[in-house]
Amino acid sequence: VSFKNIVGQFLRNTHINEAFPRPDKIFTLDSKCQLYDGFQTLLTNNILSAPVWDATTSKYIGFLDIRDLVAFVVFVYDNQKVNNDSRLEDLILHGEGQFHTRTTDGVTVSYLSRRHKFVTVKETDTLEQVTRVLSDQAIHRVPIVDENERVVNIISQSSLIQVITDKCVGMDTDSTEISALKTLGSVPVLSVPKTESVINTFRILDLKNKSGIALVDKDGRLVGTTTGKDLGLFLKTPTLATLNSPIFEHLQKIRSELIDIKTPCIAVFAHDSISRAIALLAATRVHRVFVVDNETHYKPIKVISITDILNFLLP
Repeated sequence: VSFKNIVGQFLRNTHINEAFPRPDKIFTLDSKCQLYDGFQTLLTNNILSAPVWDATTSKYIGFLDIRDLVAFVVFVYDNQKVNNDSRLEDLILHGEGQFHTRTTDGVTVSYLSRRHKFVTVKETDTLEQVTRVLSDQAIHRVPIVDENERVVNIISQSSLIQVITDKCVGMDTDSTEISALKTLGSVPVLSVPKTESVINTFRILDLKNKSGIALVDKDGRLVGTTTGKDLGLFLKTPTLATLNSPIFEHLQKIRSELIDIKTPCIAVFAHDSISRAIALLAATRVHRVFVVDNETHYKPIKVISITDILNFLLP
């Protein structure tokens, strides 16, 4: 039986509430909350995004995302408003009124959250339905709603990959899918030298609307990658020194301060199986794997995202 068939059967036959028990708490932001408070909620609770509720219309309007904050920091830096003792609060206050937008009331939680698709799925739906939503290029997490349309859970691409790994990896008996990685992924690989500054790396991520980028040494060898979780860590202390420091050096510093950091850089070879790539993504909780040319040069030639994998797994 092929791995794809095993996963397909599992996704079709499993309901969301069977695979994902409700968490004790869902962090929800009010659309009228201050931008600083919204971002602070994300940073304090180490989450990448939170649903935004509009009390006036009694509806969810979108997600506030950590990547919105990256755009802010780049904008404020370019306006030369970052200094050696900048606090996040200062940067947000400066950016709010003058950010690139034509809205009358400047940039608000409400304005930013509407830019992120809010597509809900019911608790009683199958995992296949969640996978279909998460296979959209622009969607990284799906709000799960009860019969009253209130969010009771949020399933991210990473948590779906984790469940697929737990239930399906190691069960396949057919080796024909070993070559699947050869057909997946995109080129060229978005990368920066490991000596690039934090701010310039942010600028590229903002421009491409990504949270991850490959870091390479002078020979083009893959040595690391940034992740969405790193963005939150960077942004807790957005001083001039931090933003001007080399990205790789700074990553090592902030990761060394964390107890539970997972291996940040994951690479596979084109001849590896798709189940190996999925197991690696689950173990590290990152959103992409890099395909490297060989053990000697370790040059990233392609990047495979969770979106690519979910699209492959769907019938």
